[in-house]
Amino acid sequence: MALHPDSHRILQSLREQNFPPLESVGIPRLRVLMGQLRQAQGEPEPVARVIETQVPGEAGMLPVRVYQPEPRPGPRPLLVFFHGGGWVAGGIELVDLPLRRLANATGAVVASVGYRLAPETQFPGPLHDAYAAVCALADRAAELGADPHALIVAGESAGGNLAAAVCRMAAADDDSPEISLHILICPPLAPARHSPYASYRENADGYLNTRAAMEYFWDQYLPDPLTAANPLAAPLLASEFSGLPPVLVLTAGNDPLRDEGEAYARCLRGAGVPSTVRRMEGALHVFFLLPHLTAFETALHDIERAVAASSPLPEGSSA
Repeated sequence: MALHPDSHRILQSLREQNFPPLESVGIPRLRVLMGQLRQAQGEPEPVARVIETQVPGEAGMLPVRVYQPEPRPGPRPLLVFFHGGGWVAGGIELVDLPLRRLANATGAVVASVGYRLAPETQFPGPLHDAYAAVCALADRAAELGADPHALIVAGESAGGNLAAAVCRMAAADDDSPEISLHILICPPLAPARHSPYASYRENADGYLNTRAAMEYFWDQYLPDPLTAANPLAAPLLASEFSGLPPVLVLTAGNDPLRDEGEAYARCLRGAGVPSTVRRMEGALHVFFLLPHLTAFETALHDIERAVAASSPLPEGSSA
């Protein structure tokens, strides 16, 4: 698949820097490299208010950064977001700039959650953190300036995996808050090793995120090979998809994960769940982390439409 000029520039810059294969550097160095991506994101966009808070997780308090945009007519959804980083790296700072843009574009109150990372905490620990955060933040929606009846769960890369699994947990729990939409950006939803998807062959090497990198990340996240079959670890491997909330899946054309994200949307659609897919042709896996890219702008418009469609109508209005 032909690369977008934006992607050409990114890869050329990485070659000039002798950027190493992600799977080759070890966890400490990988976390440093992921943090350096922040320098390529540009200047932060102001929002009306930023709140630093915490919510209880399985093993302690979890950091949360809340972005409140300027008020606008109608209800403001609460959008809980999980960062990427292969389950082993990343954090709230990594997605600070993209989520500022997201809050301003959608009018949603965006809550960015930090969760425990692998390999120190493997599955299901990060997922339990994510689910606990969604439940706690839903209880605090009104306090945070959001509509308690308009809850959205979203994530990028590994965070997309967690978002999908959180929705599966919520669907099975009668006491869980109701999720109106989930948004998955380049999500890993099935184990990389022995993947049957063509995108794993077509984009195995040369596009920053590789087959070898994804195999490494899955090996860090899962405590043993048998866990790879657990649908809470690999949501695409579930046998049932009914009862899940509507989904928007955003994929990158030059990403090993492209086809499994699109397959997930087809599975939900086959179960009668409203599903929308947008493939960013010629884009790399990291497009959502670089707000100056054309693919980011396209994704932002898609998310804005999906959030608006999922939000309850203001009182006194009609469809």
